Amino acid sequence: MDRLKGVEYFKRIYELGSFTAAASEFQCSNAVISKYVRFLESWTGSKLINRNTRTISFTEEGERFYNYCVSITGQTNELLDAVAATDSLSGELVIASPVSLSIAVLGPLFIRFQKENPLLSIRLQMSDQLTDLVGSGVDVAIRGIEAPADSSLIATRLGALDRILVASPGYLRSAGVPTAIEELRSHQCLVYSLSSDANRWGFTPPCGSDEPVSVEVTGPLIADNSMILVEAAKEDLGIAMLPRAYIDAELRNGSLQQLRLDADPVPRSIYGMYSGRRYLPRRARRFIDFVKSSLEVTS
Repeated sequence: MDRLKGVEYFKRIYELGSFTAAASEFQCSNAVISKYVRFLESWTGSKLINRNTRTISFTEEGERFYNYCVSITGQTNELLDAVAATDSLSGELVIASPVSLSIAVLGPLFIRFQKENPLLSIRLQMSDQLTDLVGSGVDVAIRGIEAPADSSLIATRLGALDRILVASPGYLRSAGVPTAIEELRSHQCLVYSLSSDANRWGFTPPCGSDEPVSVEVTGPLIADNSMILVEAAKEDLGIAMLPRAYIDAELRNGSLQQLRLDADPVPRSIYGMYSGRRYLPRRARRFIDFVKSSLEVTS
């Protein structure tokens, strides 16, 4: 049997936590996966997986063997990259990216990168929810955040994402125009639930101070997607804190107006994130460099 294939199978069984999920990913049967596991256990002379009809768990030897699998597959892929006869990128690049950020900012970059690398296939997983990179087979996750929190991931800053406060002319006529962040407490605010400052909006410290500034906000709509907040703000529902790049058209046509208070919203950075436990393919490294250079040009 093919030992390297067995190593690849075992690695994904561990990461997915399921024989069935691994079989689905490799487009083979559960019986094939089970056969390779028995082969690996015979090869190593150790029981690697405890399994019954419902669950699987990994023995101490299985945990060590997984680390070996990570090392072997990483070294193999790195060698294949190094000896590739062409500079062309090929294979499948799996990217996880938030819906709004993809549509408003990154979509054209995804398309241009694929057109410049016609042998490459891009599988884009658009979701505002955080993604399990290893379990879902994602090569690179892109996030617009203040700072990476997951220490198990390697993060590369790709660019800036400035945020501003906006509201519709209709809302401001009826509720008044705030001029200080403390006044936001008495206004209807539209909340992006997945932000680190969802109900407590963060602002840059005033001149001469290093202390962070924040204000608690409430309002009629809490959503996990920024685009619905744009529409809600246009319909006079309240004040929204949004990346400027999401609302360029609305600011130009006057359906939304920028509010200028006594402090500016804390900006977000766009990060490319990947697991340190997985080998990063050359196509993923090139993609990260491409997005970074493209955002630097446009910023």
